[in-house]
Amino acid sequence: MTRPTPRRSSLAGSSPITSPPAEPAAVDATGWTKDQHDEADQAEQMREMRAVEAEQAARRPQPKRKYPAKVSFYQERADTDRIRGAILHTMATEGSRSLSQFINQAVMAEVERLERKYNGGQPFPAVGARELPQGRPMGE
Repeated sequence: MTRPTPRRSSLAGSSPITSPPAEPAAVDATGWTKDQHDEADQAEQMREMRAVEAEQAARRPQPKRKYPAKVSFYQERADTDRIRGAILHTMATEGSRSLSQFINQAVMAEVERLERKYNGGQPFPAVGARELPQGRPMGE
């Protein structure tokens, strides 16, 4: 049994090493080449586009959801138990019917206080999910 003759590649005999060396890129006073400036300009344009898109998304009316978005946070167990106790014992007089309703009313009262104190009573600009610093603060 004889083997077929291998086909010859169109790249046979060529070498990237034998090509003439590329001329060094011109460097300006900042030490950057024109390509590096172009890449930096593109990155800045992308950042600006993302900021504009985020701002437009924040202004866009959100569709009405059946349930509000869930927000979670860490809290000491004893403090959580105190909150539940306060809700249970003041439900009839204060009107909070659930932990979510109670926490939302308390948090929004604090947000309104901060807006009055630091922003002339106007709402602060909206900040999307994952735009706050993430993780446990150093030293905790």
